[in-house]
Amino acid sequence: MTQEQFIDGIRAEIIDQNLATYRDLFANTEVASASDPYWKRALAFYDKLNDEQRAVLFQIVRQVMVDTTSNLLGVLDGVNWLKGQVEGFKLTTESGSEKLNNGLQDLLLGKEEDDPH
Repeated sequence: MTQEQFIDGIRAEIIDQNLATYRDLFANTEVASASDPYWKRALAFYDKLNDEQRAVLFQIVRQVMVDTTSNLLGVLDGVNWLKGQVEGFKLTTESGSEKLNNGLQDLLLGKEEDDPH
């Protein structure tokens, strides 16, 4: 797996798929059918939004997903360090033939800038 395949997979399977799941949950879940108090409040909030506001909400959700993923990739790349971290990470496939983490954060952010969905 190449770095590009890895980032494309993260964007498709984690960011895009999770965003689609959230869209579906908000659009198709009735407040009364939710049992979790958080979801009840979130669904009630969503129900008060118009279509344009809902679109903005999902843009915000996507950006939070991208920012969080970017920060994690920055840690793996060695750009950002965790408190108490004393050595860098090495991300490889099982064969270990090629180190993947080196520029993953930049690659993700570049792809998002080129194609933000």
